[in-house]
Amino acid sequence: MRYIGSRSGTAISQLAWLTAYDASPTQSGQPRRKGLRRPETSENFVLPLRQSFLKDPRLMPGTTRMLCLLAGWYGTGRPLDTTLAAIARHLGRSVRQVQRYIQDAVEEGYLYYSKRADRLGYVIGLRIGLNVAAIFASKRAKRGQTEAKSARKAAEIQATTLTADTNEKIIFNKGSVGAYERKMMALLDRTGINYTLRE
Repeated sequence: MRYIGSRSGTAISQLAWLTAYDASPTQSGQPRRKGLRRPETSENFVLPLRQSFLKDPRLMPGTTRMLCLLAGWYGTGRPLDTTLAAIARHLGRSVRQVQRYIQDAVEEGYLYYSKRADRLGYVIGLRIGLNVAAIFASKRAKRGQTEAKSARKAAEIQATTLTADTNEKIIFNKGSVGAYERKMMALLDRTGINYTLRE
C-alpha cells in the first residue's frame, strides 16, 4: 500500500491523501488500470456541467471524461490549441484511444476541431471548440440572487399556471353559480388560488 498526494499545501489537502494499491494484474487478477498512479490533488476545477451531458448513454465513458477535461481547460470560451498527446497524457490513455474519443464527441455534436499546421504545412496539433450550450450549465439570471430565492422562484413558476396580465382577479356572482362554477371553485380551493364570491 502507498499514499499518493501532494505533501505541500493546507492541512486539509494533507489529510485528504488517497490510498492506492499496487495491484498487479498477473498476481491479483485486477485490471491494469488498478495499478495506475492516482493524479495528485490540485486546485483546478470544472465549471458546472449539464446532467443531460453526463447522462448521455450514446457517449463512451472515456469520451465523457475527455470532454470534462477539455471543459476545465476551456476558460473564456476560446478554442483550445492542444495535441492528441497532451490529452492522452492527462487521461492516461493512448493517442489512438483519444482519437476515438474525439470522433465519438464529434458524431454526437459536443465538439468540433480543425488541424493546426506550421508554416511548412506540418500538422502540429488541434484546435478544439466545445458546444457550450450542450455541455455547460446556464448562468444565473441575476448575479445578486441567492440560490434559495432562485429555487423558490423556479418552483413557483413550475407549480402554478400563469395568469393574464389584464385581469388577475377571479370573481363569481353568487346569484349565477351553477354546476360549472361550483366545479371551478372546488378546483381553486384545492390549488390554493384565491377568488371572490360577490352577492
